[in-house]
Amino acid sequence: MRCTTMTNIGRLVLFCSIVLLTSGGYAADQSSVLTPGPSSYETLSRFTELLEAVQKNYVQPTRLNAGPHSTTAFRGFVRSVDPEADLLTPEEAATTNETDSTTANIGLSFAVRDDFPTVISTRDGSPAESAGLLAGEQILAIGNTPTPRARRIDVDRLLRGPPNSSVNLRVLDPGPGTVRNLRLQRTTQGSSPAPALRFLERGIAYYRVSEFTLPAVESFRAAMILAKSERAPGVILDLRNNPGGAFEAAQIAASFFLPMGTEVVSLDYANPALRTTFVTDESLRVTAPLVLLVNGGTAAEAEVFAAALQDNKRAPIVGSASFGRGFLATSIRLADGSALVLPTAYYTRPSKQILQDKGLTPDVIVELPRETERLLTRSGFGNFDWRNKKSEVLATDRPLAKALSLLPK
Repeated sequence: MRCTTMTNIGRLVLFCSIVLLTSGGYAADQSSVLTPGPSSYETLSRFTELLEAVQKNYVQPTRLNAGPHSTTAFRGFVRSVDPEADLLTPEEAATTNETDSTTANIGLSFAVRDDFPTVISTRDGSPAESAGLLAGEQILAIGNTPTPRARRIDVDRLLRGPPNSSVNLRVLDPGPGTVRNLRLQRTTQGSSPAPALRFLERGIAYYRVSEFTLPAVESFRAAMILAKSERAPGVILDLRNNPGGAFEAAQIAASFFLPMGTEVVSLDYANPALRTTFVTDESLRVTAPLVLLVNGGTAAEAEVFAAALQDNKRAPIVGSASFGRGFLATSIRLADGSALVLPTAYYTRPSKQILQDKGLTPDVIVELPRETERLLTRSGFGNFDWRNKKSEVLATDRPLAKALSLLPK
């Protein structure tokens, strides 16, 4: 993919990190280094005054260790600014990107919302999918550990464990207000199972896009080439419970359906001068009519892909509102080895609307009862028996039935 302002997103992110490290914010003039303003000095002075007062007056001075206590205080400040932000200790920062092959998980994507880890979606074929966890459900506790205000790094640690070990979740569904206690068995997950291109009535092609990783997009490409060769009169892409993945992968996938040079997405930073717009630089020229299926578990890069096709009038969207998770997170190493993790840019769709907290509004809204949605999640989107249970499938999966009705008769 290419962008209209820079050709290397990594270089842009590095530049932004340098600006943050040197100035505490984005400089209006990129050639200058900002110094803390009066309000920043006032805040630092207040912290110094508070620390000195505690050191002088606290009844148990031997319990006071300024290093860890100040880290906790700074972390609280960072997380009060944005729930997805965090301050990692040097030890945590050193192990953040390490993959432990001896541990397993339950296949759950989550965000931090309203002070709780909140389900985005479940991975295809995972224990979390079998348990019917739905977008928007809040995790109240993991094992014996309550999770209000829990950090992402701690939630990840609690969800992981030895293969085939069990983990207990206490989950609240805010809509109906129901609480469930679940016991899930951790499994070692590789790549999501490669979906097969399916042909429904009238030869319409159906393809399940469960994630946007580079390997998944290569399978996606092969499926669309096959659909073209079979001259499918229409294509349904199922993005339900797709939590996103790689930024580049979503852009590549959008280019299968959009002409070269079409705007896909922009990254909007605090400094408007850093805005970067990405456009397609290749095309499979898949021109068949297209419909996208989304739900509350469609998030991040999946929303980028869907918004690009919706805004460019390439495909209508059917289903329910998506999750609304659309930002670029950056890990910024500090001098002591700790790391500041925070959103540094929002994904902005071609219509100039940000995706974060807003998500996608389908062109055709088809809401499902919560238990029907849970049933579809448990069975796995795309796992329906079209040959033998077509009528039952259409009666249950009303978004799929609606998508079919929008394509050529």
